[in-house]
Amino acid sequence: MRYNSKKDWWIGLIIWIPMLFGLYITGYAAFIENVSVIAFLIFLIFIGFVSWIWFGTYYVFDKEYLIIRCGPIKEIVPYEKIISVKKTRNPLSSAALSIDRLEINYGRITMISPAYKEDFLAELRNRCNIALIEQI
Repeated sequence: MRYNSKKDWWIGLIIWIPMLFGLYITGYAAFIENVSVIAFLIFLIFIGFVSWIWFGTYYVFDKEYLIIRCGPIKEIVPYEKIISVKKTRNPLSSAALSIDRLEINYGRITMISPAYKEDFLAELRNRCNIALIEQI
């Protein structure tokens, strides 16, 4: 079962307004001012990478693992290693596109932001009986 990441609108603004402005500026410089197209192409590659993260952040329940995907980054969390899950608003970098997050402790700490948190937690409780999962 796959759960997409919740996406905060203000995080989207912080990411996409500068991206669109940069695309406009580099496109204008490349095609109107006849400056090198290389900067425009590099910026397109950068936008592609950011898009991969924005649209490719999700969480999958596998038979024995929770798979956390954030663009090119893949983290595999074995259910039997999960110690606890709790609500957090920690703004540190993670595979979450919202500040409304879950912190998963499995010997390491990772944070995620499933769009349907209650459904996600119910599924996690079914697969991970021994973990302390905070009632949210």
